[in-house]
Amino acid sequence: MRHNNNKCVFRIAPMATALAAVMAMNAGAVEWHGYARSGIGMSDDGDQQCVDVKTVGRLGNECETYAELGLAQEVYNRDGKTFKVETMLAYKTDQTGDYESLAAGDDSGDIALRQMNVQAKGLLGFAPEATLWAGKRYYQRHDIHHIDFYYWDISGPGAGIEGIDAGPGKVSIAWTNGYSNQNTLDLRYAGLPVGSSTLELGLDVAKPELTDAEKDAGSKDDISALFTGELSTPVMSGFNKVVFQYGHEGFGQPMRDFGSGNWLGGLDQGGKGYRLIDWGVIKPSSQIELGYSAIYANFEDDTLKDDRSFWSVSARPMYKWTDHTRTILEVGYFDADDDGAETQLSKITLAQAWSAGPSYWARPEIRIFVSSISNDSSDASGKDTSGIFNGGEDSVINFGVQAEAWW
Repeated sequence: MRHNNNKCVFRIAPMATALAAVMAMNAGAVEWHGYARSGIGMSDDGDQQCVDVKTVGRLGNECETYAELGLAQEVYNRDGKTFKVETMLAYKTDQTGDYESLAAGDDSGDIALRQMNVQAKGLLGFAPEATLWAGKRYYQRHDIHHIDFYYWDISGPGAGIEGIDAGPGKVSIAWTNGYSNQNTLDLRYAGLPVGSSTLELGLDVAKPELTDAEKDAGSKDDISALFTGELSTPVMSGFNKVVFQYGHEGFGQPMRDFGSGNWLGGLDQGGKGYRLIDWGVIKPSSQIELGYSAIYANFEDDTLKDDRSFWSVSARPMYKWTDHTRTILEVGYFDADDDGAETQLSKITLAQAWSAGPSYWARPEIRIFVSSISNDSSDASGKDTSGIFNGGEDSVINFGVQAEAWW
């Protein structure tokens, strides 16, 4: 700015132009991504009623509105070095009306910060291909989509180095903090060729973060370990995964409760658990695709004798009439033995769907469904405890319409 005969002349145009040029050079487009599901449903006895989707499958068995809304942007890119900022909010409501508050403490809904992190590449001289990251992040999550089961997931606040070239595979190292206020060190080696398959190996070591007062009160802080091995094989234009996991101490109990690694069970109890998972998505023909899973899990507790085992099987075959219309069947069965108490759940769902493409994974998708869920359970004395649905019934029929999307 200069003064001339009591007049002010602003020379900001060249500066603004230069700033815009720098921003255009250094910043990428904003990425808008997320996930959502919502719909309407009812049952033969009032409102739609659901059981844990991980036990028997999620199709026709989801009673809420849930969404994850994420924004990310590469804010710097120069000389092979990049910085990316990622954030995500999630919300959930009971799907019972037009206006459902997301305020904290309101029973009808909830809102949460799921991700807020910075990821950088090209900064590490010994591994320029690796990603250096810090913040709250979804970190290398392994899941079975049709039962919404994340069997290996240590997501949360953390930091790490991801994707270091090491021979035929890649090494990743992360430090995260989970729901049980535990510090977890995660080590992974992925992409090791085994014939036509690839092997991923991982070790998670966790220890609770206790205050002096908690230590004085006798709170336990034993070290817990979780080993995971996953073999992935191409099959019928799809894949099959065989997974073995073994958990010690605090990682033992989550093996029997569909845990993923981001929370710990009882400590100093001699707990140990394992599970074997076989799952995949295959395409036997151009018109048929199939998602499936089989799980066996076992947990033993030397101190509390809180032993439990379960097994489950599920399948979601679909027949594609056109690239955008399909008929879907989903069946699931779950059987758990909890120190003599037995839980048996079964579900069968039939749906007609319209999707944004022919793939098994094509979304958005709109579905009309009818679903039958049954419970046949008893306590350790053999007393019938099946009546978990409205009116104490041991079975329910749900029907409705649902939309699911990711982008």
